[in-house]
Amino acid sequence: KGNNHLTDKPDFTTRSLFRIRGHSSRRFEKSPYLMKFVNDDGNDRDISVMGMDAHHEWALHGPYLDKSLVRNYMWYNISGELMHYAPNVRFCEVFLNGDYRGVYVMTETITNGENSRLKLVQTFKGNDIRGWLLRIDSPTDKDLETTRDVYTFSERIGLTGGDIAVRYPGKTKLTDEMAKKIELDVSSFEKSLYSYDHDTEDYGYWNWIDVDDFVDYYIINEFTENQDAITASTYIYREPDEKIRICVWDFNNSCDNYSDDLLNGESFIFPTTGYYCMLFMDEAFVQKVIDRYNKLRKTYLSDEYITNYINETIDWLGPAVERNYKRWFNAFAANQLSTDEIEKKDRNQHSTKEAVLYMQNWLRERGEWMDKHIDALKYYSHLSSHKRWEH
Repeated sequence: KGNNHLTDKPDFTTRSLFRIRGHSSRRFEKSPYLMKFVNDDGNDRDISVMGMDAHHEWALHGPYLDKSLVRNYMWYNISGELMHYAPNVRFCEVFLNGDYRGVYVMTETITNGENSRLKLVQTFKGNDIRGWLLRIDSPTDKDLETTRDVYTFSERIGLTGGDIAVRYPGKTKLTDEMAKKIELDVSSFEKSLYSYDHDTEDYGYWNWIDVDDFVDYYIINEFTENQDAITASTYIYREPDEKIRICVWDFNNSCDNYSDDLLNGESFIFPTTGYYCMLFMDEAFVQKVIDRYNKLRKTYLSDEYITNYINETIDWLGPAVERNYKRWFNAFAANQLSTDEIEKKDRNQHSTKEAVLYMQNWLRERGEWMDKHIDALKYYSHLSSHKRWEH
């Protein structure tokens, strides 16, 4: 309610562990941060931030390459309307040691929590393990220096596309026995998926995963051509007594905002990627995707809904848009995205208004293309498309 200024009485003060986070984004001048609130004794301190449920761990995403400012905010919120879980977010402006750092998105990290976050509760009595969270991503130098905590079936046969690592339970509580149980749990699903029996009643992949969650995840990331999905920045999790689910993360490079590659919106990029290369071999899964997409195009993925969502978000940000522009004027002036040399198309935008219009036009054209070609996804479940899998 209202605004907070540096001269106001703060809603709360706390000690915090604070560091730069991210993979490629950590090199940006406008740094992304990870914060862990702690008590004076150094233990975790759960605090509610801007109406979001109390927790001790938070990410501060600073839109930098994304000149529209809204990609993560919008797609996390839309995903949260469709999927079992997506991170809760709030816009804010950040000051660090008195220096104005611009518009940020305060973001729930994907982890266990008592209320809005994942319900992965563990008693940690012995080696009991019922809930877990894994991240699929490119391995870091630090990852390569340590022993794998899990080495799942898909990793062993080289079909993951990234490194799979345990994110919950944390390293201080994860025992070798727990890690082995998680590895076997995930591998049971993967062995089913990568087998000739993947679409049979007894061994079908649907016995292990929440299919609707995997359908929505695919549609959201395909619609936005989010190249950071499925083989990177991807979380899968299992809450106690539930099936395996998948969670969205990081839309910074979506909607033709990938610095190196032009995404013209005229192709399907994920049906042969990671787990989806097998899911798309099942006609029933493909039909679910088609039916769900057609339904969402009338609601959350309609041109009208998306255009209004973006416009209303920018209007709500108000003068913060201009403050952010003045702080990062050099970034707006620079050309950070590659140019389409064939069509002589410059993808760089030099104001938030230009960036918003570019993204809205791109999403409209993307939707038009997918509307015309969505039924072509059936090709991936046709026998002729996967003869290469036969021996």
